[in-house]
Amino acid sequence: MIDKRVTAILYGSDRNLWSGGPLKIQVWNLLASGGPKLLMSGTTDVSTVELRLQLPFDAGQLYGITFSARDHRPAWQMIRRTDFIRTRDQIEVDDLILRLMLVPDSPGTSDVAGGFDKLAQLASPFAAPKTGIDAAKFGRLDVAAKMAFLNIEAKLRETMIDGAPLISFVRGVRYVAVDRVFLMFDSALKPRMERAADFAGAPGHRAPKQPAGLPDHPDSWKHTRFAEGNVQLSFSADATSTAASGGSLAHSADVDIDLGRGLAHAKEWLENHVFKPGHKTNQALVYGQLYAQGILPQYTLDPVAATTRSVAPTLTRELAPRQARGKRVARKRNARKQTARKRTAAKAKARKRGRST
Repeated sequence: MIDKRVTAILYGSDRNLWSGGPLKIQVWNLLASGGPKLLMSGTTDVSTVELRLQLPFDAGQLYGITFSARDHRPAWQMIRRTDFIRTRDQIEVDDLILRLMLVPDSPGTSDVAGGFDKLAQLASPFAAPKTGIDAAKFGRLDVAAKMAFLNIEAKLRETMIDGAPLISFVRGVRYVAVDRVFLMFDSALKPRMERAADFAGAPGHRAPKQPAGLPDHPDSWKHTRFAEGNVQLSFSADATSTAASGGSLAHSADVDIDLGRGLAHAKEWLENHVFKPGHKTNQALVYGQLYAQGILPQYTLDPVAATTRSVAPTLTRELAPRQARGKRVARKRNARKQTARKRTAAKAKARKRGRST
């Protein structure tokens, strides 16, 4: 058994460090016989926590960590052995850094309305004149739909396939719901999904009741990069040329972000410790998971008063030996010049006094 070190940095919903009082920490074995088993419980009142996990990671184990605070949904993360493997070099390390967010039970959303303007500034196809919706239509969406729109845009912007972001394949926005967005994707995307290493087949979706006229989306793939919070793309069987795709050949697609409800072995833990049963995907929780993945939607949530603190960045620069030596020489030279000037001024003052007497 090898120790694994997990450093968790806790933030509030405005992306500032947590300072809202004690946090309850729990570590669970999600694959224990008979259901999730609590392995460790404790408290902390700091925003950065280092945990040393003396747990086996050699047989597909899955652990869950939660940080809970009053009036907030827990900050949470599922941890697998693959989380300790650096993808580029396929080297397993013994440390993991998590940046987790505690989202208020009822977060303020004052910044959400301005998210559309930020997408327009980024030239996102979600807000472009030919492919996206306009500001007026965005303004008529309810808050949950606006959040879903911004969350999914950010997820597609940061999720890659064959070296290209998924958002580069968007050809039109058809409809925005409270937990998903219906898009038109370039017809070249769907064939790539089957051979993409980071995507796996998933159950598709029937045609939605609202809006009427959309097709079934039976061909579906889900991103597998994370244990939770992955994007799922469900495509129509055939590509068509419509006004929504600007006349180009495209597939209709049902796009949403799954927080992990598809993980049957973790469902009990998720329902009891993260979600509220029977509700659609909570977009504030999606926002928190995106932040934990290093993805930043174009808005922030309002924190509960006095629960976060901003920290001014500091810059530390180490000089190379030659640079440092040059700095020391310059300081000595300047000191000699300053001493010489003082001596010259003192002699001139003395001569002046001598003439006056």
